[in-house]
Amino acid sequence: MAPMKKAVVTGAGRGLGTVIAQRLRAAGYDVIATDITGAPEVLDVTDAQACRDLAERVQPDVWVNNAGILGQGNAADIPDDLVANVVAVNLLGVMNGTRAAVSVMREREGGLGGGRIVNIGSLASWVPVPGEAVYAATKAGVLSFTLGLDGDLHADGVTGIRLSVICPDGMLTPMITDCLDDPAVALSFTGVRLTTPEEVADAVVRVLRRHRRIISVPHWRGAQVRAFGAIPDAVLRAAPVFRRLGRAQQDRVRRAR
Repeated sequence: MAPMKKAVVTGAGRGLGTVIAQRLRAAGYDVIATDITGAPEVLDVTDAQACRDLAERVQPDVWVNNAGILGQGNAADIPDDLVANVVAVNLLGVMNGTRAAVSVMREREGGLGGGRIVNIGSLASWVPVPGEAVYAATKAGVLSFTLGLDGDLHADGVTGIRLSVICPDGMLTPMITDCLDDPAVALSFTGVRLTTPEEVADAVVRVLRRHRRIISVPHWRGAQVRAFGAIPDAVLRAAPVFRRLGRAQQDRVRRAR
């Protein structure tokens, strides 16, 4: 019997990361669930050496960079330390985890490499999101970094490492439910409904079975948001309307909880 493949999941102490870990275990993976608290394995994704040490010790077949924080509010007024923390966790954390995974995966198969890296982005990667501008900027960075690194690896002949970005819509996780009363997050509620962690975790499992570089959850919403991304001036002019729609949905979700 072949040994179980190993999968590292960051930010697995709660929310989406916990569900991803559960889904991967159900799919037959030996999951190393990590977080700064609440997970079996302690990992601070802002510590590049800690990520490399874990990768060397575990030798993962799959690495899922899920750890993230929101840091909502007017981007001009958010405290400096919060901006730095959002960037460190959401963007540098993904870079640290990805680079750590690549460092062990690229030596496999005679230098062709072998392994899968899945980074959790956001539909906010594609459009301006007033109220969540710092968060959206980091997620745009995740998308750009993942695709750019994929090109770097292929240019070096490392074709056996496959990178993917999952881009969910607004999702019903503690990241959002912890700030349901905050109008700054209204644009996360502009979809027909909030996406569930289970839908996103299922997308992670699917992309491991059938590789795609970018997956939007839900797919139709991704097509819509990408179209909006081509007309940022119009999106910003319409932002007050979207914000009112989002606030109404936000109020409905709050009343239902």
